[in-house]
This record gives sequence, structure tokens and C-alpha cells, in this order.
Amino acid sequence: MIRQIGIGLAGSAAVAGALSAAVLLAVPDELREPTDEEIRGSVAATVRTLAPRAELERRIAESLNSGDPEDAEDWFHLAELTGVEIDPALRRRFDEQTAPLPTLLRSAAAGASGFVTGAGDSTAATVGAFVSDLTVVGDLRDAAAQTGNMLQGEPVDEVILALSAAGIGLTAATLATGGTALPVKLGASVVKLAHKTGRMTKGFARSLADLGRLGDTAKLNRSLESLGAVGKATSPRGALTVMRSLDHVDDLPRAERLATAVGKPTAGVFKVAGRRALDGLAKVAVRSAAAVWALAALLISAAVGFVGLVLAALGMLGTLRMLWRIVAGRSAVSRSAATPP
Repeated sequence: MIRQIGIGLAGSAAVAGALSAAVLLAVPDELREPTDEEIRGSVAATVRTLAPRAELERRIAESLNSGDPEDAEDWFHLAELTGVEIDPALRRRFDEQTAPLPTLLRSAAAGASGFVTGAGDSTAATVGAFVSDLTVVGDLRDAAAQTGNMLQGEPVDEVILALSAAGIGLTAATLATGGTALPVKLGASVVKLAHKTGRMTKGFARSLADLGRLGDTAKLNRSLESLGAVGKATSPRGALTVMRSLDHVDDLPRAERLATAVGKPTAGVFKVAGRRALDGLAKVAVRSAAAVWALAALLISAAVGFVGLVLAALGMLGTLRMLWRIVAGRSAVSRSAATPP
């Protein structure tokens, strides 16, 4: 009886297990967007192998030696993301260079140059260029320069001319909407400065020009807004650093997502990882509800099957014992009959 019950349980469990396994294999995993914490963890893991402590300290020292503490700050932010302890002596040097007076002396001339020319590599010059653009001075200056080139028969930078015209309109829109259009305006300024300073990839420039030719102003505004959000999460200079790794305007939403999750270290991340930084946005595979139930049923079937096999084995063992006793009893009777009285 026990053996029959065990065989029945084992057989039923085998059938249920096979069905559960079929469902588990047939139902694909569901994909979900990673959380901010997962993005930070993934990006930190990628960067940690590319920028160990010695490399970070070397980069910081080079930036400080060249009088560019803002660049050094990017590496300090990256160290914080990866949990690397930087030599306190470098931190003291950074604090000295970023004190109010040295910062004022260093920034005055570069900021004025950036405001006038609309270009520059240092943080101060970049800020000056952005200020001129955000106050419409830069857009008017660049539009007038390109218009002058056109009238004199000289080459015209159509990208700068288009961005300047758009910037003038966006300045008016920003004032009219109480600042709602500011992220788009900031994005346009980033694109213009990136184009001027050679920080825009050819692929990105082509995709941007395509939007202009197609007249897709809605996508263009969304792209500029994404770029403005990158600048807000990092800094205008950080947004320029990110642009070096973008091959198409379609990369901007992912760059915005990463910058929103990672924050200030974003510029340093793109400096060492480039486009690999975007791998941190890969979707996370999770089991679907049907797969979870199938897995649970498979585990239960395995447990029931094991119990069934144990019961069957016990039943078989009982049967073998019974047979052994019968055989042993017959042998004893035979020996007794064969023994003479």
C-alpha cells in the first residue's frame, strides 16, 4: 500500500514538474528600467576598474599643476562615486586653489573672454560664454557675425546661425513663460559652445542638422531640453564633456537619465568610460509572475516527488523483507525435513 502511494505521488510530481519546467522555459523574463541606485552601482563598477586610486590621484595632480581645479573637481567627484580615498595633500591643494581670491583672479579674465567670444576651454570661460548666450548677447553677436559672412560672400556656419536664431526666440520664450523654457535655452547654448570648441561629434552634428532640415521642432526642443537637464545635473562644462561621447541626438535621453541618477560625477564618468557609461542603463531582467509560479510549482513537485520516492522505497523494502522471510522460512522447513529423526 505504501509503495503504491509513493509511486502515485512520484508519478504525479513528475508530470507536474515537467509541466512547470515547460512553462518556466517558455515564459521569457520581463525587463524593467533600472533604479537610480542600480545605475550608480553599475556605473561605479565600470569606472572603478578604469580609474583606480593611482590614476585618479595622477589626474588630480595634473589638473592642479596646470591651474585647473575645476577639472580636478571632476576627478574628486568620481572618487566619491567609486569610494576611493584620495591623498589628503591633494585635497588641501585643491582647497587652496578654489579659495575665493585665487578663484576670482583666475576667473576674471577668462570669464570676460568667454563672454565676448562665446568660446573657451576653462570653466570660467565656459561660464562667461553661457552667460552671454543666456542674456541673448551671445546669440545676437553670433547671428550678426554669420550674417556678415553671408553678405561678404564668406563661409557661413549654418549650425551657429540656426542655433543663434533659435536662441533669440528661446530667450523671448523663457521670459514669456517665467523660465519654463530655460532648460531648452540652456541646451541650445551647450550645443552651440560644443560646436564652436570641437566637442560635438560628427554624427551628433549630422543628426541635429537632419532635425533642422526636417523641421522637427518638437524633437529638437526635446533634445535640447534633455541636454539642458544634463547641464543642470552636472554643470554646463560637464554637459560639454558628455557631448564628446554622443553620436546622435537619440543618445540624449539616456545621457539625461544617467546624469539624473549619477549627478556631479557624470562628467568624470564620461571622461574615463566614454560611451561605455551608457551601459549602466541596461534594463534589468526579472522573472514574470507566471515564471515565478512555475518555479514554485517545480520546487513543490520536486519535494512531493522526493517524498513519493522515499515512500516507494520504503514499500519496496517492506516487500523485500517479506519475501526474505518467506524464503528463509521455506529453507528452514526444508532443512528440518531433511534431518533424520
